[in-house]
Amino acid sequence: MPNRDVTHGIIALALTLTGGILTAQDKAAEVLAAAHKALGDKKLDALKTLSVEATLQRNVGERQMSSDVELLLELPDKYVRSDTPTGGGFVIGGTTGFNGDKAILPTNTAPAMGGGMIIRMGGPGGVFSTNPGEKPTPEQQEQMNRTMLRNARVELSRLMLGWFAMAHPSINAQFTYAGEAESPDGKAHVIDVKGSEGFAARLFIDEQTNLPRMVTYQAPQPRMMTFGGPAGRMGGAPGHQLTDEERKKIREDAEKQIQELQKQPPTMVDYTLFVDDWRSVDGVKFPHSLRRASAGTTNEEWTVSRVKVNPKIDPKKFEG
Repeated sequence: MPNRDVTHGIIALALTLTGGILTAQDKAAEVLAAAHKALGDKKLDALKTLSVEATLQRNVGERQMSSDVELLLELPDKYVRSDTPTGGGFVIGGTTGFNGDKAILPTNTAPAMGGGMIIRMGGPGGVFSTNPGEKPTPEQQEQMNRTMLRNARVELSRLMLGWFAMAHPSINAQFTYAGEAESPDGKAHVIDVKGSEGFAARLFIDEQTNLPRMVTYQAPQPRMMTFGGPAGRMGGAPGHQLTDEERKKIREDAEKQIQELQKQPPTMVDYTLFVDDWRSVDGVKFPHSLRRASAGTTNEEWTVSRVKVNPKIDPKKFEG
């Protein structure tokens, strides 16, 4: 089925419980059971570890960034995502995830820029920064762990809803049938998903294939930060070595922006995660094309190049 923005083509959304016999939870369970069977049934039950490799194109304002992404999952409580920038321009890579209740704190750095500043952007209200050699206090460390842990679990759950029509166990998700959506591409079951710490999403499952079509949710709008040296860029012109005074100015500008961001409540926007190009991998169906959009604009495009079901994963991969 074509991967179209059906959020703008919904004709009807109506409760379709038959004769009041089924509850909304019963109907959701029925739809999810059919999806589970279509996605791999017993092969899906046997999934304990997963690795995914993809190329990612991201639009940030007028900039286009690209990276190679590796996702590693070991159920029930280990996950890591590694982004390796490709191409030129201002790009950010790093590693995030969690191991049990310990977050893998992001090591986001801008390569070859010379600014000497690490900026950590958290979830709603969570903006963290550290200067080189500055060690966070125990309170700051705990706050970062809580925020990053929740962010990683929420993001993984959104992906897993699109991959497997299920959320990560840590979310303790509850599923409720919300109705039926109709678009030029056909009809889809609509299931509301709610979980711990305010998790909320809506899962659309195609009525013909029983495969996930998309996931919708609200999240804070990304907040942009700009700071730099000569020529308005971190690091200035190619080959320019920052002076101590320039580094100090960069840090001061960044800290001012962080303080302003902390005073402003985040703006919530609607997102849609589309999943398409389903292929069978060792008996488990997996989408090889993902697209994330908001306000009718595509923010990310994923092209999955390799998926491994139940690979052996080095435990060191989950060390933060």
